[in-house]
Amino acid sequence: MGNLVIGVGNTGTNIVKLAAMSTLLDDTNYYAIDSVASSIDMGSLGKIKYIPIISDEKTGSGRDRERGRAMYEFHQNNGEFEEMYEEAAEAKSPVIVITSAAGGTGSGSVVPLCSKLIEKGISVIPIIICPNKKDPAAFHLNTSDLFIELDEIGITTYAVFENKKGDANYGPINQEVVTMIELLFGKKFDKTDLDSIDDSDLDKLIEMPGRIMAVEAEGATVDSLRKEITRKLFVGSQPMWKSEEVGEATLMTAFSLKSMFADVDFKSVFSEIDARIDPDQVFDNYRNIVKNDNDGILTASVIITGLPRSEIKEILNDYQGTKGIGDGVKRAKRPSFMSHKKATIETVTAEDGKDLINRFKWKK
Repeated sequence: MGNLVIGVGNTGTNIVKLAAMSTLLDDTNYYAIDSVASSIDMGSLGKIKYIPIISDEKTGSGRDRERGRAMYEFHQNNGEFEEMYEEAAEAKSPVIVITSAAGGTGSGSVVPLCSKLIEKGISVIPIIICPNKKDPAAFHLNTSDLFIELDEIGITTYAVFENKKGDANYGPINQEVVTMIELLFGKKFDKTDLDSIDDSDLDKLIEMPGRIMAVEAEGATVDSLRKEITRKLFVGSQPMWKSEEVGEATLMTAFSLKSMFADVDFKSVFSEIDARIDPDQVFDNYRNIVKNDNDGILTASVIITGLPRSEIKEILNDYQGTKGIGDGVKRAKRPSFMSHKKATIETVTAEDGKDLINRFKWKK
C-alpha cells in the first residue's frame, strides 16, 4: 500500500486537495476532515475521502479548539474513522497529518487523531501551519495549547510552517507543504550510480526527534541555485533555527542535486548552508547526486531533522470582558411635574367590546 496523508480543518483540507493533484503522489491516499461541508470538492472525490464532522445545526468551530475536539471525538466514538485508521495501519510509514494551529477544527481534532494513531503503533508526523506573529491573540492561544497537547500525547517529530508575511493567499505556503511531503516520501530522489538516498535513509532521518525542515529550489546556474536554496532554507516559510536554540541537539541532514555536472557542482551549491551548520552536531548526512541534463535546470533539495521547536508568540494577557450594558449606571430622578400616573388596565365584557369597536370604528 502507498502513503497516507490526512488533512484536518480548512487549511489541512486545502493542502490535501493540492497534494492530490501532484503526479509524484499518485500512489498516495488522502482523507480530508472538516466541520464545513462546503470544503468538499466534487471533482476530487475519486482521490480524496471526505469526512464531515458536523455534529449540530451549526457548521464550523468558531476558532474554538474545544468544540473542534468534541466534534471529532463524537464522530470517532460513532466509529466513523475506523476505515481511515485501518488504512493508516497498512500504509507506508509515516502517516502525514496536516492542520492549521490557529483555527478550531484542525487544531482541536488533530490531537485525538494523532493520539489514536500513536495508540495503534503508527508513525505520524504532523505538519502544522502557524499564524503570523501579528495575527490576533486567539490564533496564538490555540497554537500554544496545540503544541503542549501534541507533546503530551507523544509527538516527537513534526514540521512547522509560518505565514510570515501575513498574506491572505496561502497558495505558496500550501505548495511548499506539498513539496515537503514529496521529499519525505522519497518522490524527488532519482536513481543514480553516485551517492543516493533511499527509503531506509529517509526512515532514519524522520526517526530523529525534533522539527523537520525540507525545501527544494531550482536555478539556471550554480550561483543562482546556491542563493535560492539558501534563501528558502533560512528566510522561507519554515522558521529558521537559531544557533543558541540548537545547543547540544544532534541533527541529521540530506542534500540532493540534479544537474548536468552534479558531482562537480554539489559542494558549491550547498556551501552557504554547510557554513551555517556545525559539523560536530551532525550525526549523519545523506546525499543524492544525479548527473542529468535536466533540460538545463539545476534542482537541489535539503532535509534537516532534529531541529528545536521554532519560536512561538506566547500570550500572557489577563483578558477581561467589557462592562455590561447597565454596569455603573444609576437610575435618574425625574422632577415631580413630569410624574405620570401609573397605567391601568381595565377589563371589558364582550358587550363592552362591541361598543368600543363601534365607537372607534375598529374592524373585527
